[in-house]
Amino acid sequence: MGVVKDILYKVSKKSFLKKVKSQSIFPYYHIIGDDKVDHIKNLYSYKNNSQFLYDIEILTQHYRAITPKDVLDDNYGDNCFLLSFDDGLKEIYTNIYPILKERNIKAIFFINPNFVDNREGLYKHYISIILSHIEKYGINKEQLDEISAIFGFSYDTLENFKEKLKGINFYEKDKLNIVFNIINLNIKDYLKDKMLYVTKKQISEMIDDGFYFGGHTMGHPRLNQLSHEEQKKEIIASIDWLKNNFGINYSLFSFPFSDKTVSKKLMSELFEYDRNIKIFGNSGLKKDIDNRIIQRFNLEKPSKKIEKQIVAENLYKFYNKIIGNYYIKRN
Repeated sequence: MGVVKDILYKVSKKSFLKKVKSQSIFPYYHIIGDDKVDHIKNLYSYKNNSQFLYDIEILTQHYRAITPKDVLDDNYGDNCFLLSFDDGLKEIYTNIYPILKERNIKAIFFINPNFVDNREGLYKHYISIILSHIEKYGINKEQLDEISAIFGFSYDTLENFKEKLKGINFYEKDKLNIVFNIINLNIKDYLKDKMLYVTKKQISEMIDDGFYFGGHTMGHPRLNQLSHEEQKKEIIASIDWLKNNFGINYSLFSFPFSDKTVSKKLMSELFEYDRNIKIFGNSGLKKDIDNRIIQRFNLEKPSKKIEKQIVAENLYKFYNKIIGNYYIKRN
């Protein structure tokens, strides 16, 4: 959450929620599940099913659930919430979808088309799979040296090696296939066996049940590592893929990793693509340059209580207003 947010979280009290709940909120998650899966556990922690159910209970007690259509139509006011989920992991179908369906709560699922039907995977997930494999089966120094040479980094301990591997960029993702060969892991078979991501059939079922889907780029790159044209192509292609494959007539998109470096020019071009598009960032309770850009905050950390986290997000909003950071500036 950052140093300031951590301090605000510590001083927050659950009882404050009644005083700050007037603003509509847009919490997001990636995955919910009782098992710690290899492709995620080395990247971040996440809530289990019972913790997510508790979140839903608190949200519905204090806020009014709105639908993605309400947001697309600008038909909502204060004291509302809308959930969204990034990356299109299979748990959105196996765990999250049944919970929300039972409670008649609609959500947006932002997916990367390259990963649908498990043809390939997100490079960060590949890194976590590699680290999990090393943890289970070990690795010798010759293999470590060979892998570090591929990416051009040095290391002095295994932990240092792991951190360096986590830091590789999007353009180096294809080199991970060489690493899989070194550790003798067939990633194609792994994806086929584990089924990490949703399928087209599952997406169709959820759409038929009134859930909405949006683009999240084709392959989940860090956009600041791409050229302007590459960024635009990744974004629009992911939205068009959903329209072409499922016949939807709306445009929804959320930025992978962060929206902080996204330019005003790119935002303008997305509005030219579809003037009714709704774009989702992850900068918390802030005001962006256009009302069609909706800022979210993450509720995923199992160590954070939802009531205190919502209060902390609101206190952080007031803090940003004081220091002049409430309004997002884009170059």
